Amino acid sequence: MTEQVLSSITNKAVTGSLTLKDAVHEYERIVITEALKEHGEDKRDVAKLLGISLSSLYRKIGEEMPDGAEEKKTQDAQYV
Repeated sequence: MTEQVLSSITNKAVTGSLTLKDAVHEYERIVITEALKEHGEDKRDVAKLLGISLSSLYRKIGEEMPDGAEEKKTQDAQYV
């Protein structure tokens, strides 16, 4: 993310044209979008990279999580 984008979000929050909650949401959206591009849209890897659950990532990007996706993660963790 460029300094310009972060600066723009900050300025909007400071001037009151964007609430802090909306500024955080916008920042999260940008970070998640860039991480997905960088990791070939692999949501499981991106969730792990960002330190959030797979279901949280799906919620943040506004997509339905496929059935069984979270269960697979739990099963995989048992073998680590």
